[in-house]
Parts: sequence; C-alpha cells; structure tokens
Amino acid sequence: MKFAQSLLALAAGLSVALANYETPNMHRLFRREASTTPSDVNGFKGAILLKNGQQTSCEVALMRSTYGFVAAACIDYLDNEAKSMNQSTVYEVAISAGNQVSYGTVLVSKITPNPRYDPKTFANNLAVIEFSNNGGRYDFVNYIASWRPDWASMYYVRRSLVGSVWNTPVVASYSESSGDLVNCARANKLFLSNQKDMMCNQMSTPSAYNSTCSAPFGSVYGVNGVNIAIAALYSHSAVYGSNNSICSSGGNVYNYYTVMENYVHWAMSVLKTRVPVYHSRVVEYTENMDPNYSMSVPAQPSDIDGVKVFGGDIYHIKTEDSPKPQPETDKAKETESHGLSTVAIIAIVLGIVLLLALALYLYRKKQQGKLGALSRVRTWWLFGRLGNTARNSQGPPAYPTYF
Repeated sequence: MKFAQSLLALAAGLSVALANYETPNMHRLFRREASTTPSDVNGFKGAILLKNGQQTSCEVALMRSTYGFVAAACIDYLDNEAKSMNQSTVYEVAISAGNQVSYGTVLVSKITPNPRYDPKTFANNLAVIEFSNNGGRYDFVNYIASWRPDWASMYYVRRSLVGSVWNTPVVASYSESSGDLVNCARANKLFLSNQKDMMCNQMSTPSAYNSTCSAPFGSVYGVNGVNIAIAALYSHSAVYGSNNSICSSGGNVYNYYTVMENYVHWAMSVLKTRVPVYHSRVVEYTENMDPNYSMSVPAQPSDIDGVKVFGGDIYHIKTEDSPKPQPETDKAKETESHGLSTVAIIAIVLGIVLLLALALYLYRKKQQGKLGALSRVRTWWLFGRLGNTARNSQGPPAYPTYF
C-alpha cells in the first residue's frame, strides 16, 4: 500500500513538473541530480569566461546551452562607472561537459550587466551572458538553486583549463555555520548589509597561472540531499593585514560570492524566456519575482582603513600590489620614514626663492638708503659752500657807526 502511494505521489510530482515545463513557471521545476559527494560535481557541466583568447578566473553559471550568469566585474568597461562596455574585447565561453570532456569554445553574442551593478562596492555583481550553441550541435539545461534554506551544505568549485583540456575541478565542501561571519562583515560593508544575498569564507585554491598564489573558488553549488544546483558566483575579496596582496598568505583574505536566486526574474526580463531553477517545493518557499531587485548599497563603501577590495578576473588583476589605504596619521609617518614628497620639495624650493627675493629687496633698500643719505650730505655741503661764497663777495659785515 505504501509503495503504491509513493508511486502515485511520484507520478503526480512528475506530471506537475512536466506541466510546469511548458508554462511560464518553468522556474518552479524540481530538479533532481543523483549526487552525494563533492567528487560528483566533476560530472556537472561548467563554463569559464575567456577574454581575447585568455582564460580568466570568472566562471559562468550555465542555465541553458546558450546563456547563463557571469560576474559583471569580469567585463571590461570604458569608464569606472561601468556605463558602457569596451567593445574591443572578444569574449568567449569554454564549456565543459563534465568529467573533463569539452563541448568546446563558443563566441559570446551579448552581455547585459545588471543595471544596478555598482563597481565601487560590487553590489548586484551579475550579468546575463548569451552565446551560440555551435550551430545546435548540443542542447542542455542547468538549474539555478532558488531556495537558500534548502542547502544543507555547499560545494565550492574551481574549474580551469590547460590549453583546451579541462583540469579535474577542485571541489571543497563547506557549511556556512562554520564560517567567520563576524569578520566577514567587519571587512566588507556590502556583506554586512546583504548577508542573505551573499556568501563569505576564507577558502582558496592555487591559481591556474601561479601555483604559489591562492585564488578564490569560482562558483558555489547548493546541496539538498541528493540534489545539487549552482547557487552563487565569486564576486570580490576584501584583503587586510601586513601584506594586502590577494596572492599572499601573509594577510587576511575574505572572499565574497553573489547568490543568484533573487536575480532570476531580472534574467528572465533580459532573455525574454523562462529560466530553469531548482527548489524543493516546501510550503515555506517564497519567490522573489521583482525584476528590479537590488542589494542594499552602502553609502560609504571605502572607509574601512587598511582594507583593499579586489574583484573580477583575479588571474590577471593589475592592482593587487598597491599599498593598502591608511589613516592620515599613518600616511604622515610613512612620509617621514621614506623621505620628502614631491609637494614638500616644491614648497621648500619656493620658500627658499621667496627668502632670497626678500633678502635682495632689503639689501637694495638699504643701499638705496645709504645713497640717499650721502646725496643729502653732498647737497647740504654744496649749498653751504655757495652760501659762504655769496657772503664773502659782499665784503666784511658793516659795523654800526656812531655820530
């Protein structure tokens, strides 16, 4: 009897799933993958973004064989405000069929960053990426995890290539309950205000370009029993300590990941089609149907002293060795210990020039004063001589005559 009931329930669930597949509510599909260990993720389809033929650290969350999510920070822009993309960059997507088998590389036809993406804070750090499917030679569906309470644990994944050959993915199991959320929030204000939309930990794996350099994982899969679906993509890192290079173990590095579930309806509005999403159909499930959803963006994102923030393609980052931000008092000490700055030298030179000019002015003034006194003496002497000469020409003074 119980077996019959279970069979009927399964049939009913399957019929609902098939019905939903043909309706606008495709995002309600129940997706089941028979996986119970991290090594099983190796068989999942994955993808990496290539820029000008070079692989990046940016993984793509595939939804179908023709589109997916990617971090908006991985795109090249013409300005710091991310208002327009650099059209000279050639984007491609390398797609893995799982178990080190490759679907090949396809050209990207369109990238749409989230309109609320903030490059200063990395808020809403997602973009919809569209590409060809090699002339229809393959077609597949991947599912986005859409109900975070479903995830008993997470699998963090880093995919990489050697030429056109896929390495075995690096996979690590992780539970949010074991994370250092207090320091994650202290190091990054965006995470402090948006913990439901982000994940954070200090896990890393060797870079594909430099085995001595650590890099964050590229993607996160949510695990619900034997079900797995991709849940988040790497967004950015906050680094502080004695050496604030993201490549160094001497500092403290906290890595942040953007959870995609609240951006599904925005993706649907861009793609004009249904997006495949997994959840477990629990009664508590609630869905964010707002296509204009946004994280809470901090008003002052960069006022944490001693912290440097990196994002996007970590393999080719160009600013990781920049000095960390410091309070003004520390900057003054640093200037004293490393010599005078250019501004200070210019100020000193101008001061010396002004002092010399003042000294020359006073000297000339003094000389002019001496010349003026001498001139007056000569004038007095000349007029005195002239006066005496005039008196001498008139003879001796007349004396009074008495009669």
